[in-house]
Amino acid sequence: MCKCSFVRVATVALALLALTIAQEYNVDEPNGDVVFSGVRSADVSLIFDPSEIVVNPGDQLNLDCGVQGERRYCIWENENNQILQVEDVYSNVYDGVSKPANTVGNECGIVINSADIGHHGRWTCKVFVVGKSLVGSKNVIVTIKPTSPILEVDTSSGGLEVTSEDEKPVKCSVAAARPAVGIRWYLGDRDITTFAETEETPTDKGGIYKSVSTLRRTFQPSENGKLLMCSITHKTLLTPENTSIPLNVVFKPVEKPVSTFYQITPGSDYEVKLNFSANPEPIKKEWRYGTSFESIEGSLVIPGSDGHYTTDIEDLGNGMYTAKLLISGFTEADVNKNYLLVVANERGETQYKVKLSMHDAPQDGDSETSNYDKIPPTELSVSEDALSGGAVAGIIIVLVIVVAAVGAAGYARYRQMFCFAPLASPDPEEGKDPKEEHDTESARGPNTTHTANLKNRLGQLTQVFKKPKKDQDAKQEETERKSLTKDENKGSPYKEQSPDEKEVVYAELDLGKGEPEKKTEVKAEDKTEYAQIVGTITDNREEEKKE
Repeated sequence: MCKCSFVRVATVALALLALTIAQEYNVDEPNGDVVFSGVRSADVSLIFDPSEIVVNPGDQLNLDCGVQGERRYCIWENENNQILQVEDVYSNVYDGVSKPANTVGNECGIVINSADIGHHGRWTCKVFVVGKSLVGSKNVIVTIKPTSPILEVDTSSGGLEVTSEDEKPVKCSVAAARPAVGIRWYLGDRDITTFAETEETPTDKGGIYKSVSTLRRTFQPSENGKLLMCSITHKTLLTPENTSIPLNVVFKPVEKPVSTFYQITPGSDYEVKLNFSANPEPIKKEWRYGTSFESIEGSLVIPGSDGHYTTDIEDLGNGMYTAKLLISGFTEADVNKNYLLVVANERGETQYKVKLSMHDAPQDGDSETSNYDKIPPTELSVSEDALSGGAVAGIIIVLVIVVAAVGAAGYARYRQMFCFAPLASPDPEEGKDPKEEHDTESARGPNTTHTANLKNRLGQLTQVFKKPKKDQDAKQEETERKSLTKDENKGSPYKEQSPDEKEVVYAELDLGKGEPEKKTEVKAEDKTEYAQIVGTITDNREEEKKE
C-alpha cells in the first residue's frame, strides 16, 4: 500500500485554510423577532416597519403597529392632526376604519377600508406605556394618475426632422403624477433610454411631481422613417402609456465602395441596377462613362437615352432608390469602360463607381453585384511562414512547462511521492535457484555481470515512462540469452585438466527458469531434430593473469 504523505499534508493544510476563512466571514445572526424600531422602554418594545406605502385611491390601506410587553393604550395620528384611538377602532366607533384580521405582533394596527386623497401623508403610531410612549412613523402615498406624456418637438412637417451628423435634443414631459413616473425611450423595437436624462420636479407639498426626460443622440441614415417613442410607467397604469413620432433623418447620398457586376454575355442587352439612399430626394442624377473613373467620355442624365445607353431611376420609399443603366448590344468595348453614378441633394453630392466583367464571380461567393467592393486578399491574409516574436516565445514557454511537468511526474513516481499503481514487469530471473543464478553469472564472466547490473539499474530509472513488457517481449529476451550462451560455449570447448591448472567446474545450464528440461524442435523437410544446449563454466582468473 502506497503512503501518500505529501498528499495528506496538502489536504490537511487546505482544510485548515478553509476553516480559517469560514471563521473570518462568519456573522452571527440575530435570534428572535425582528424589531424594526429600536425604541425600547424597560421590557416593552415597538414592532414597526417605517417603509413607505404606495396605495391607489379606493384600495385598502393597512397600517401595522405591534408591541411586545404590557401597554396602556395606542393611537394613530396623521399630518392633518386626525387622531384614531385603536380601542375605538376595534369597537367600530369610526366609519371606514376597522380592526385587522391578524393582531399577533400587530396589537395596535388598523385598516382603512378605502384610501383617498385625504389619507396621503405621514402617519404615526404611538404606544403609551408606564411613564412614557413608543413612537413609529411612515409615509403613505395615495397615488395620482399621471397626465399624458408629451413630446416637445415641432410636428408641422409630420415628423421629427433631424440631421444625421448633428445631435438634436428631444424632450418628453409629464406634467403631474404622484409619485413620479418612469420614462423610457424606444427607436423602433430598440431601447435607447441610456441616451436620456430625466429630471423630476415637485409641483407642490403634496408629493406631486413633473417629470421631463431629455434624449440626446445622433441618428443614422438607416434609422430614417422609424418611430421614436416615449413610454411612461406608473403605479396607477396597468400598461405603459406611449407617445411616438416618425423620424425624418436628413442626409446626403450615402457613400459605398466600388460595385462590380459579373458574368455579362457579349451580344445581349444588359441592365445595371445600383441601389443607393438619400434624403431629401436627389436633385441631380446622371450616369458617366470613360476609360477610367478620371477620364470621362460622356454622360447621360436620369432618365435619358442615347440609343446605346438608357437610364432610369426607381423610388423605393423611405429615402431608398434604384438607379438603372441599360446597355443595348453589350460588347467587349463596354467591359473596358468604367461607369460613374453621380447623385446630389441639398446635403451634398456622392459618386458611385461601377465596373463590368464577363468573368465568373469570385469562388468565395462574394459577388460584388451586392454593391460592395472586394477587399484584396493581401490585406486580409497573414504570412504563414512568419511568426511574431511573441508567438515564438509563447511556444517555447509552453514546451518548457510540458517538459517540466513530465519531469516532475517522473521524479514523483520514482520517489513514490504519490499513490501510483505498481508497474508489473516480468523478471526473467524469477523462479531460478540462487545457486543457478550464481553459476550463470560465473559462466558469463565479470564483464557480462557488470553489464547486466548496469542495464538493470537503467531499466529501473526508465520504468516510470515504460509500459510493462508483454509476454512476447519476455520470450524474445529469453531467446537472445539462449543464443548468447550458445556462442560462449562454442568458444569454450572441453579440455583435459592439467595438474598445474585450477579446478574447472562444469555445469549444465538449464535456461528454462526452473521448469523441466525443454528441447528445441527444429523442423526440416521430413524429419525433426532435437538439440540440447549445455553450457560450460570455466574459471577466467587464469586468463586474467595472462593478460
